Order: sequence, then structure tokens, then C-alpha cells
Amino acid sequence: MTVDDIKNFQCCNHSDILAIPPPISSSKPVLQQYFECEICKVLYKTKRGLTRHQNIVQKYNIRREGLYILPCEAIDQFKADLVHIIGSKLKEHFKQSGKQSLSFPCLESLFFRVFEEYIHYFNYKSGSYKYFFQGPDAYTQLATLLNNQNWGRKYFDNNQQTFVLLFNGQAEEKVNCNLFEEQILKYRKKRSNLPKLTVEWKTKSKRDAKDNQTSAGYIHLSFYTQQI
Repeated sequence: MTVDDIKNFQCCNHSDILAIPPPISSSKPVLQQYFECEICKVLYKTKRGLTRHQNIVQKYNIRREGLYILPCEAIDQFKADLVHIIGSKLKEHFKQSGKQSLSFPCLESLFFRVFEEYIHYFNYKSGSYKYFFQGPDAYTQLATLLNNQNWGRKYFDNNQQTFVLLFNGQAEEKVNCNLFEEQILKYRKKRSNLPKLTVEWKTKSKRDAKDNQTSAGYIHLSFYTQQI
């Protein structure tokens, strides 16, 4: 199966304009226009609100002072390591497919250099980052980012393969069809349950009985796998 096959089976950053009716009342319903962030799926009542959100996100992807400038060889090696680690979660047995998660130590500078321009959340208090890869183009997007067309799939005997699921066309269509029948909060909840790969970086700290503290940065990945 090619990358295009996976993209079709699993049927950059643009915003959609959605027309959503307000709650049903005795008066004639009037369509309410909303603007959706294509990445986090948050709806805004005005184009100005969406633009403000996008401008804030853009600032999250500006390198802050104190981050190391790492050599390209180190970045490429880390991308190869990521592909290998993700591959360890692509199991042959059907019962081992489904939700997967993994976490391991990672320099903040290394994380930022790899996912720079893709970061969608940043918590100034905790210093944590987050991004979602989802949609029909997400597999190709990650293939380009990680320099590997097979980053999210593994082949087995008898033409069987396990892959990272980033898009489900039927589920997407179902959510969109129900859009005009449900409230915004329900819509957001259903959108959040669609398949995606979540990438997060944050600091973990520990303190012992004598108040000695240690900390380290960790990268966390979560996603769903499926077999064909």
C-alpha cells in the first residue's frame, strides 16, 4: 500500500467557515456563522477571533532565548529514532492494535527544532508544548517532516500491515452530518475523538524526602493503530 492509499483510506493549515444553527426555539431558526481552526477544531464566532488565535499560535513557534542550536545531523538522527520508536508500537497481532502511547526523555531544544512551525499549544507556566497531526494530509505531512515515507506503517507476512490511523472518512462525515443537529460543545467533543497523533513535550520533576529535586524534559506521543 502506498502513502496515497493510506491517505485515501484514512478519508496546510486552513480555516473552514461553518454555518451552524442556534438552539431550536419557537421562532424561525437563523443560521449562525462560525470560523473553525483546522488544527484544534475550536470554533470562533468571528473571523477576527480566529485570526487572533492564529497569531497567538504563530508566536508559540518563535524560538525563545536559551534553546540550543543543534547540528542538522543530530536533528536527522532524532527523526530516525522517532520513526524506530513509533514502529515498536506497530504490532502484528490484531489484539495489540488500538490506542498507543509512549514517552521518553528529550531535550526541549531538540523537540522545538523538529516540530518548529507545527506547535499549536504552549503553556507559559509549565513550559509544555503540544500539537495534533490529523486529517487526510497528515500522513504525508509527517512523512516529509520525518524524512521517511514508511514512518507510520510496518509490513508483515501475508501482505498484512499495521499503520498509524490519522483520518477516518466515515467518522469525519458522521461528525459533519450531525453538525447541524448538535450544540457546539458536543461538536467539539466529537471532533476531539477523531483519530490523530498527539505530540507533547513537558518537564517532569521529582523531589525526595530531603527536598532534593531533579527534573527532565519528556516527549509524549499518543495515537491509534489499525491493521489491514
